[in-house]
Amino acid sequence: MKKKALSVLLSLFLFAASSCSKPVYSVSDYEKTMSYRNGFTILQWTDIHLGVESDTVKVQEVLDEELKDCSASLGRNPDLIVITGDTFLNATKGIVNEFFDYLDSKDIPFAFTYGNHDFQGSYANDYIGKVIESKKNSVFVDYPEDDLQGRANYYIDLKEGEATKYRLFILDSNNYYQDGFDIHYDIIHEDQLAHMDAIVKEKGKVPSLAFYHIPVYEFADAYKEYQEGKIEGNGENEEKVCYGYKRTDAFSRMKEDGVIGMFCGHDHINNSTLLYQDVLLSYGMKSTYEIYNDKVGYSLIQLHGQSQLSLGDVTKAVIGEGEQK
Repeated sequence: MKKKALSVLLSLFLFAASSCSKPVYSVSDYEKTMSYRNGFTILQWTDIHLGVESDTVKVQEVLDEELKDCSASLGRNPDLIVITGDTFLNATKGIVNEFFDYLDSKDIPFAFTYGNHDFQGSYANDYIGKVIESKKNSVFVDYPEDDLQGRANYYIDLKEGEATKYRLFILDSNNYYQDGFDIHYDIIHEDQLAHMDAIVKEKGKVPSLAFYHIPVYEFADAYKEYQEGKIEGNGENEEKVCYGYKRTDAFSRMKEDGVIGMFCGHDHINNSTLLYQDVLLSYGMKSTYEIYNDKVGYSLIQLHGQSQLSLGDVTKAVIGEGEQK
């Protein structure tokens, strides 16, 4: 009798353990695809900072002006919008819903990653992702229950027939790191880099771009060399580079995985594009007036089938000047 009871208890334990284990996802589960064409154009928006004090109508007017300016310069809409974090700060569910309804109404595919402020709102951490996934024009993957650090670790393969011409890695550079009483910005973690390695191992290495929020250390190294006249570049950084709490091998690992361009936000009025160790490092300027300083803008990235990016493949636009908030 005791043996039977023990057997039943063991079976229940094993069932509970298996029920609590995290599901396993394949590399392909994180994949999205889009059709490539010569001149494929990506509009980067960043650091929109929508919150309870925002006038959402005015924010949309600013973004509309930027999109109109972008489309006028191209003679068409961009092929993809990528938003590189801090879309929200002290927001509500209603604000999140309103923004993605607005974005979806543009009928332009859009990808999204998180910044250090996006979860500072009155909603659960998986709420933003659920809203995005409900939109017809979203190009987005998140598995809240996977074992990867962060909430956005997916990739978009740009296809020409069966061939992948480019790969876009969309990464979560995470939020904050606490060291005793000190709070620092976080980093792209080892498991995320290993995830990229696995994608390349299974899908093959192709020219790739990486989009994330918090810059890696090399953004500061590159700007120093640019100021010293050692490397080519354009634009200016008007505030310091606020990288993560420690130097990692993220830059070299991503470069090894085929990344030829890295695009971030975070430092709101930095607007440089630098060619560093054959990788283009490019800041996106904040895209609305919802945070300090009266400059706003966007970045355009155009792809022409080459295996390297040049400075001319990225253009920046500063749209108007508003009242400093």
